Amino acid sequence: MAEGRTNQSKSISPPTMTAPESISLAINQIDEKKQKLKQAFDDLQPHRSLLSPSFNLSWSHIDSRFSSLQSSLSDRFRLLQSDITEPPPLLWPELRTFCDNMDGKGLGKFMVDNSNKRLSIEPELAQAIRSSSSPAALVLDAIQGSYRCSPPSSARALDARRTFVLLLEALIEIKPSLTNELRERARMLASDWRLNIGNKSSEALGFLHLVVVFELGSVFKMEEILDYVFLISKCRQATTLSKKLGLDKTIVAGIVQKLLHTGRLLAAISFIYEFEMTDRFRPVNVLKTSLYNSREAAKRVCAEGGNSLKAQNEATDKELSALRLVIKVVKERNLEIEFFEEDLEESVQELENLRAQRRQAAKPASPAIPPKRPRVAMGNNLTAPTQSQQPPLLPDPRHGNPFGFVNSTVPGVNVPYVNQLAPYGSVPAPAIAARPVYYQQQIGYGLRPQYQPPYYPQ
Repeated sequence: MAEGRTNQSKSISPPTMTAPESISLAINQIDEKKQKLKQAFDDLQPHRSLLSPSFNLSWSHIDSRFSSLQSSLSDRFRLLQSDITEPPPLLWPELRTFCDNMDGKGLGKFMVDNSNKRLSIEPELAQAIRSSSSPAALVLDAIQGSYRCSPPSSARALDARRTFVLLLEALIEIKPSLTNELRERARMLASDWRLNIGNKSSEALGFLHLVVVFELGSVFKMEEILDYVFLISKCRQATTLSKKLGLDKTIVAGIVQKLLHTGRLLAAISFIYEFEMTDRFRPVNVLKTSLYNSREAAKRVCAEGGNSLKAQNEATDKELSALRLVIKVVKERNLEIEFFEEDLEESVQELENLRAQRRQAAKPASPAIPPKRPRVAMGNNLTAPTQSQQPPLLPDPRHGNPFGFVNSTVPGVNVPYVNQLAPYGSVPAPAIAARPVYYQQQIGYGLRPQYQPPYYPQ
């Protein structure tokens, strides 16, 4: 009988605790464990002489540390419980109302009206759309209800296109189920949409999102799709959409070549890395080409502007902007070992100094105050100043001009555009270039000690 009771007691296991219950129990046991540690510490004191001299902890220090940890754990646990029991309030409850009621037209209008707050709306959008009975139908209703509400070139139309991209990106995250009826509605909308794309990247971006979400890639010609991918190549979603369109490396290699040949070298870098094609297109060589093209572009800007001060400043500003983009790529892609970032930073500093000197030289000079002429001892006649007393009206170009030529209209300004101490640059070659420079042609530019200083007429 006793054996039966023993077996029965063994078969009964304690109930399983939830994670919060386990954490709460452990926190409540801290005081008990601290008392046991205090007893062990006191037992150790008679043998303190055997310990290392560096052991100089007192119980007050240990107790203070335990109390601090206990307080911190208790606070965090209370915060965790509040997060579990109290869901965060919605900033945009209207989203949930539109979606629960399948009011796509109202949702579209609400988002276009609040387009300037889209960064605040975006985090709640996917969850709200997911609560609807048919997310794909809801988004189609929202787009079709707002697509032609404003003239194509108006600011509101641009806001609408940005809103459509947000809605379609939410659908990409949700991965909704699609029916033939929904795909047909999307196909008709896309066929209408493509007629308004032209060379507008905002239209192409929305169109490609629609194609990706509703799996319409086979409906349109691949050449047309690739043209739109090239058009949005500078957008952050370009590589992601290309992957979802199913473009393979062979097709992407063609896109990269086109980007390189048209001077969109930094956009090409994104495709090279996202599609893991660094073995075929070396990013360092691409950036070197960007630097070379910026040097050529700077000379063209100055030549077309007659080497005027305005042209020189424009060339410097563009080169500085593009130089900083190259530096950003070098840092983001960890190319510091292969690329001398210090040289680029020095080039930025030299260009900024040159621009400041040019600005200072362009300031109108304050009129010189002639020296007082001495009076003649017997009379009021004044003596004329000697040649040596005449103040110089223009700076002597033979002195103090380390940058080259002197502009005939602005004293001390370097002409033509040149910065002997800044051999780098990164302005992409403009479309008017007669012969674009390809990255394969560059050898050693931007690397020590092989880089060549820029050529300017001397």
